Amino acid sequence: MNIYLYETRTSAEKLAPIALTRPLFDLRCGAFTFLERLNRLRPDDSISLFVREEQEAVTKERFGLTVNPETVEDGLWLNSTVFWTEPSLNLLESKGGIFTSDGAFVGAHFSSEKGQKWLEAGGPLNTSCPEDIGEEKNGLKSIIYLWDCINENGHAIKADAAHFPMGEVKGDIDDGTHLLNQDNIYVAEGARVKAGAILDGESGPVIISEKVTVQPGAYLEGPLYIGNGSLIKAGAKIFGETAMGPGCKVGGEVAETIFQSWSNKQHDGFLGHSYVGEWVNLGAGTNNSDLKNNYSTVKVTVGGTQVDTESLFVGLFMGDYAKSAIGTQFNTGTTVGPACNVVATGFPPKEILPFSWVMNRELQKYDFQKFIETAKAAKGRRDQSFSAAEESLFFQLWEKHWK
Repeated sequence: MNIYLYETRTSAEKLAPIALTRPLFDLRCGAFTFLERLNRLRPDDSISLFVREEQEAVTKERFGLTVNPETVEDGLWLNSTVFWTEPSLNLLESKGGIFTSDGAFVGAHFSSEKGQKWLEAGGPLNTSCPEDIGEEKNGLKSIIYLWDCINENGHAIKADAAHFPMGEVKGDIDDGTHLLNQDNIYVAEGARVKAGAILDGESGPVIISEKVTVQPGAYLEGPLYIGNGSLIKAGAKIFGETAMGPGCKVGGEVAETIFQSWSNKQHDGFLGHSYVGEWVNLGAGTNNSDLKNNYSTVKVTVGGTQVDTESLFVGLFMGDYAKSAIGTQFNTGTTVGPACNVVATGFPPKEILPFSWVMNRELQKYDFQKFIETAKAAKGRRDQSFSAAEESLFFQLWEKHWK
């Protein structure tokens, strides 16, 4: 089956700042990104991607799939931010029609003729579903805002555990390690859990991937996913409904948080109900608030508009390559754009634009070439390179906000 996985510009605007530097199917929620989950469900299908123009070069480089094709065949058109399941894909494939989530179009089985007609009319990035196609109601879950990722993360980890041999401990477990409800714990081959660590699977699955190191005295509570090569520091307290992608280094206290990948929170400090992008570094003693003192719902500024999350618990949303100085304090519902450096006494602003250098609540422009030098150094320390496609994407973002 051909699958056309697409994003919409409207959705991308609502999922900033994480979506400013990646296609929406690369957002992490649960043990997988949305694309990784689809690949698990349909490993033999041919997947093509429709993304925003500014994301095209980076997407081709990162995923090696067909991007923004000019012609399409019979196939499934799937919204990037839906939790697709095998039953829903099978139903859509066999029955045809369209699927909706909360009244919005999220997927269809189109003939090549109908798919091509939609594509030539502007396609999913710029136009709504063709009006001449009947509607099929469906109860699929989807992500609209970043706090939806946080709220769904625990449920997603529990569902994603079906893709792992839970109960198997293949890695090295030191004597003196405590496994609570081992049937709900998976430790991959090549992982190391050192003496005194506690893996607690009583409230949900604990999934530890290849080459993960858990240092002595760490407490890990499920539902929890730790990606390949990550490091959990000694004495860390990682509470449930947390997921971290590959290459993260995490210490201190963390709860109900997503780390996209390759980010560091190595020191003491609290991070809760938050979403952290890639190549982020949180300085020692960085803390965030995720509950207001008056117990009212948290409001977050999204695209210049204040949105009521209708949730009491909302923390920090921090874009790629952003950094905080030691002792930084973030208020509830703070948004930090990519490539920011936050140095503040007291709470910094709750909305910080990309490429901002924040000095005690005053925002200054971050010089683009200095950012590039720092980004290349950060990736070089992990034997990775900052590509020309990435530089072009970030330059467009810098120009949009500062030129």
